[in-house]
Amino acid sequence: MINIGNGKNLRLIDILRYLQSPKKELHKDKEKIPTIIIVSAVLGGLSLYHALIKNKDKKEFNVKIFERKTSPTDRWQDHIGLSNYGAQSLLNCVLSSIASNLPKAIPNPIPDVETHRITITDQIGNVLLTPPTKPFKDVYEIAKISRGLSSIIIYRNILRDVLLEDDSQEFCNILVGADGINSPIRKQKLPELQIIDYGITHVSADVSIPQHLMDKANKIHGNFLVRKTLGTKGDSTLMMTRLIPIKQEQNDEKSEPHYRVTLVYSYPSKLDNVDVESDKVKVDDNDPASVIEHVKRMMRDIDPMSIKSWTSSRVVLLGDAVHVMNPILGLGANNAIQDADKLSQALLKYTDSNISFIEEYEKEMLKRTSADVLKLELPHLRLLFHLDLLAL
Repeated sequence: MINIGNGKNLRLIDILRYLQSPKKELHKDKEKIPTIIIVSAVLGGLSLYHALIKNKDKKEFNVKIFERKTSPTDRWQDHIGLSNYGAQSLLNCVLSSIASNLPKAIPNPIPDVETHRITITDQIGNVLLTPPTKPFKDVYEIAKISRGLSSIIIYRNILRDVLLEDDSQEFCNILVGADGINSPIRKQKLPELQIIDYGITHVSADVSIPQHLMDKANKIHGNFLVRKTLGTKGDSTLMMTRLIPIKQEQNDEKSEPHYRVTLVYSYPSKLDNVDVESDKVKVDDNDPASVIEHVKRMMRDIDPMSIKSWTSSRVVLLGDAVHVMNPILGLGANNAIQDADKLSQALLKYTDSNISFIEEYEKEMLKRTSADVLKLELPHLRLLFHLDLLAL
């Protein structure tokens, strides 16, 4: 059931049937502003929301968001990499008033202190690979990079707060499913779309570490903000951070600066005997082990081209709801933001009687995201990240 305001609830399947029925008129009054509902306000959905608001002088919509309550499983990966393509689409989507607040979530690189690149080492600190990227000064400059893949490390939770506005609505002309890998909207629209499970588990936690430990890490990895260390059993550890100290309260007893760090430990799922997705396991916020069990996530992909036919309708998908991408190249969030950019442009062609604009969006989205999903399955990437051992 979905709460739609005014104390009412509707079954999701009823909403989908209503929207997909060709015999029903959504509005008798053709002059009425069409409504778009976006389910789950993650980065892709929020970017679409702001893009539609930004473009209201070209095409006006009544845009509403359904948001779900957060849980311990949502504490995953405070830091993410925003690529040059994701940055381009994000700036395309938001108004200048919103863009002015982006530095809260996307601080500029600190000259001579931070290197927004990834370095990969073995278990004793020997550098194996440091892919080349172009330098940049801020999010606007990285957005202008048209070739290659550059990335700036950002605070995902703060970006979400910058973009989030709370609201709801009862009826809609377009329903946008931006509700993640377990999307109930996708399961109704495309029940045959399969999830690829790589047999890899991620355990992620956001921690605060003191200056002296950060200094030790910097001696090994330099000032690279993304640091991956390969283990000997198909496992690996990823550290993602910004070299910006956490603001401390005046009465804070910490004697030295601390830094926010996202740690992700990946290992073959076959080594884990615990059913981490069982609803029978309860989360106790005061028990770290209990919380860790619920921040485990499986490495999964969804290839949107894995089904033979794709029927466009007034139910539209974006982000992980339609093309989950494992985090090897950090493409997931960036593709979701690009989806929002492309869909917002397509919606400028909206009419009550024609949904060809949705078909145009879906064709572009399918081609772009399926290509990225296939990239993640290339043997050299699996070897690079020690995933080839899982096939043994």
